[in-house]
Amino acid sequence: MKADTKEDKATRKRANQVTETVLSDKSPRRKERGYHWEINTRLDGKRVARKFFKYGSEAEKTAYVDQQEALMEKHGDEEREQAFDAGLQKEVTLALATLKPWGVSLSEAASFFANHLEQKANADKATIEQGIAAYLESMKLRDLDPKTVNRSRQTLDRFSKSFPERTLASLEGDEIQLWWEGLGGIVNQRNNRIDVNSFLNWCVNSPKLKGFKINPVPAPPKLPKTRKAKVVLSASEVRRLLKYADKDLLPVIVAQAFIGVRKEESLRLRWEHFDWAEKTLTIPEEIAKGGANHARINPIPENALKWLVPYFDQESGRVLRKVETLSGYDNALKALREEAGWDAENPWPRNALRRTFVSSHYASFSDVGKTAAVAGTSEAVIFRNYRTLMKPSTAKKHFEITPPVKKSNVITLSKSA
Repeated sequence: MKADTKEDKATRKRANQVTETVLSDKSPRRKERGYHWEINTRLDGKRVARKFFKYGSEAEKTAYVDQQEALMEKHGDEEREQAFDAGLQKEVTLALATLKPWGVSLSEAASFFANHLEQKANADKATIEQGIAAYLESMKLRDLDPKTVNRSRQTLDRFSKSFPERTLASLEGDEIQLWWEGLGGIVNQRNNRIDVNSFLNWCVNSPKLKGFKINPVPAPPKLPKTRKAKVVLSASEVRRLLKYADKDLLPVIVAQAFIGVRKEESLRLRWEHFDWAEKTLTIPEEIAKGGANHARINPIPENALKWLVPYFDQESGRVLRKVETLSGYDNALKALREEAGWDAENPWPRNALRRTFVSSHYASFSDVGKTAAVAGTSEAVIFRNYRTLMKPSTAKKHFEITPPVKKSNVITLSKSA
């Protein structure tokens, strides 16, 4: 290789330099943005970096110039000729054109991307087991129903055992789908998919797992289009349920079956909410499922009042004293159903008490707006989830269910009630 002459070296020095320009205050654009200095870095006569600095940032400007000059000195003549070949120069030119609209230099872009890669590398290290442990801990802190937490734990335990020693970032949608397809029927597949999807959604939004931003879980499997009949309880079944209910459970069964109270609301119901003189039950926003939107004052039907006569002396405190959680209530109701004769051959319909009340109320008044107001929901939900075709005569029998009357001790309402 021919040695460079002094003239060649001088030419290259001019072509490889960092220049500092004081911008004119007469330029409206520069003045508007507050720029005072323009720094250009050139290699082989081509600009590879340009950066502007505002008034008051002289120290920052000086540090940048020193940095660029140090980079220039670092590259010897032969190294520079090898590093900045025609292909790399073209790549630099394209990169600068891409960054120009944003006013970002190559060094700034490289620093930003390196930080991004570092965060992604840290996220890629998080294992499925670590994510599950953090997720279950968050569920405990949110004071969720233990039943829900336990179900999620069981599902995620199956999931992690199917992908041992795997990181969250390595999961792919196809393999997750193959996993749930091996878990029985469509309904069971969907339930397992829901738990895993909820877990990975939490991971995406968790500050503990920065960089994990894509939930790979595919869409759920489609359920076959079958319509299940909406079953309500008959008058004899409601009467049988009340017959076997103990003193603690009976008033909330009455509230759900005849007054339009949800089971979740009945757990928070207090005796202060009953007005025996006005024959009304207030469901305030602090106990209503939807807060202020579902708060309401419902009339207490005459048959419900007769069931509640033994409780007229109650003035305060929770109505359901022995049970405090939803799972506790479900267990108590299950035991009551078994005692009343419900078994595998005579299954308990889903939302049985609420659907029976809604259907009976609508059949009695033929006014969906009135039924929705008493039930504390929307008209659309009434038709979609709870209303079942019922004859007015059947509805009448429902609201005529009263406690058995003993001839020797006839139960009557006091005048004050």
